[in-house]
Amino acid sequence: QEQAVVCIRNLSVNDENEIKIVQEGALPPLIKLLQSPVERIQEHAAGALRNLSVNNDNKVKIVIEGALPHLIALLRSREESIRELAGWTLRNLAVNAENKVLIVEEGGLVPLIALLHSMNERAQEHAAGALRSLSVNAENQNLIVQNLGLPPLVALLHSQNAAVQEQAA
Repeated sequence: QEQAVVCIRNLSVNDENEIKIVQEGALPPLIKLLQSPVERIQEHAAGALRNLSVNNDNKVKIVIEGALPHLIALLRSREESIRELAGWTLRNLAVNAENKVLIVEEGGLVPLIALLHSMNERAQEHAAGALRSLSVNAENQNLIVQNLGLPPLVALLHSQNAAVQEQAA
């Protein structure tokens, strides 16, 4: 499994392959691998989904196939790299208007806000980027504030990392 998921992750970097991988039915097994007891497999599955989620059609298909609860669960992983990849994938998915609502409905808001407190600047950047996209929705704006998302976003405006600052702004 690990070698196969690494191969799919590597292949998914190519724009043409993003479409073909999904057409060949890779989403259900990749989503199942997010639940693997082996963290390396979780990481590579999340990385493959991150790559696939760049494609607009795939953003919808990934959610339809049921990835959201598993990606949201990975935001609480012990492994920083897994939390980062899950946040990055959710950031990509949150660009889609329907996904903005579904991510919040599935419980993604609180763990994304928690990820803002990470010591990993890339995890902070992707969590802030996901929240940035989610905040385009008026109801989500209120929920972000109610769930104490504003103080860590303001704090990230003082980050030494320009990409973190940009996403928090």
